[in-house]
Amino acid sequence: MYRNSTLGFSEGIGQLICFIVWLVLCCFHSGQAQERVKPSKGYLSGDTILSPLYGIKLVLPDHWNGFLARGTEVFTLSSDTTGETSIILFPSEESLKKIETRWNGHIELSPGIDIIPTEPPKIKNGKLQTEFSFSGNENRMGYSMAQCGDFGFCYTAFLIVNKTSGPNYKNTLDKLSRYITFFEPTITDYYGDFDWARELKGKYLITYESSSRGTKQNHIWLCDDGTFKSKITRKGSFKGSSGNYKGKLNGTYTIDGIGSTGKILLNFEKLSPLELPLEIKDEVIFMIGTRYSVAAHNQCK
Repeated sequence: MYRNSTLGFSEGIGQLICFIVWLVLCCFHSGQAQERVKPSKGYLSGDTILSPLYGIKLVLPDHWNGFLARGTEVFTLSSDTTGETSIILFPSEESLKKIETRWNGHIELSPGIDIIPTEPPKIKNGKLQTEFSFSGNENRMGYSMAQCGDFGFCYTAFLIVNKTSGPNYKNTLDKLSRYITFFEPTITDYYGDFDWARELKGKYLITYESSSRGTKQNHIWLCDDGTFKSKITRKGSFKGSSGNYKGKLNGTYTIDGIGSTGKILLNFEKLSPLELPLEIKDEVIFMIGTRYSVAAHNQCK
């Protein structure tokens, strides 16, 4: 792997994350707020992280925070009492035996930098654990642990720490396992439980397109009470393309759908209603195939 790159150690850790992403696919949700976890949003001690696709639940322990890195499917935890350690957590469909076999070998991060077990991986009390070092860097080491539930899925955790402090964190992953539980998976695809009404209610939707031919803008402010305001603008060659739906409009709305697709019904005060298809791909919202940005607003006050 990574034969064509020349990486320092810190870059190698980044490649480890990429390697993990390649191995598995997961999605996370915040149990406290009951909302889909947003990439790069921080989560604090006590927050509940769910992976409904794999049936894994994590309550962040005291003095630990975490985030889902943008562009990855890996949840990273960091200690708020020290900056010298981090934990990379992800689900897996492999059995403990298969994970054990893989851990008995070397995982190459980049030329000259491998993850090397310093002791044979062992399964004890249903947990596979080992200690590892990094070839090419004598200052860092780590611990890894994997555990499986009753529904065919497992999780794997890597803890990376400065070698001089390593012994202080030997039992950290074992303690973390007390905050992780398994449940029967509730969805079968990434956006299987995406609730369109919950996600878009009270939000501001905007799309903007500009070219040498002209510009077109759609602004829609959805209010919590089921009403909406909109502003539709067309200039240049786009003028007239929206028919009678132009300028400032208002009315009521309803949103339906659970999953990657849904629909929104806009009931205008003086125009015929419009039912518009919705879709989400790679965390991006589309309406009638057009990409929309979604944000909070205060236009309903």
